[in-house]
Amino acid sequence: MVTVRTARPDDLPRIYEITYRAWDGYTLHQMLEERHGVIGGKGWRERKVEEVRRFCESNPEGVLVAEEDGVVVGYATFRMDEDGVGHVLNNAVDPDYRGRGIGTALVRSVVERLKVEGARILRVTTLEDNIPAKRVYEKLGFVEVARSVHYTMEVG
Repeated sequence: MVTVRTARPDDLPRIYEITYRAWDGYTLHQMLEERHGVIGGKGWRERKVEEVRRFCESNPEGVLVAEEDGVVVGYATFRMDEDGVGHVLNNAVDPDYRGRGIGTALVRSVVERLKVEGARILRVTTLEDNIPAKRVYEKLGFVEVARSVHYTMEVG
């Protein structure tokens, strides 16, 4: 049985491990590296972990974990704007635990937390090819409103 709870400081190493393992094929960091090579001397996985680490350290109240049999198997981050827009941010499930509804449970919990905080609108962004994430968001009632295109250019 999976339970979702607010992350504790001792969960952070596991959150970073999941981040390192779970984002293959699902992050712009990887696409940039594939196109331009290693950026800043750090591989895309390290850069993704740094992004998640910075958020967790500065917004610990905006981090949930999913736990199964005492093991953290996934996480989700979120924040609320002053204007009442809630943002579902990074969320991932350990690849060994996928396909069990854990991602859905995490995002559902984020939605409930943001509603309690007074959100009027919820936003989430994902890559077009991230079919598992899109399924979760659509299942929970999110509706696509726009697509964006990312461009890069080497200048040096």
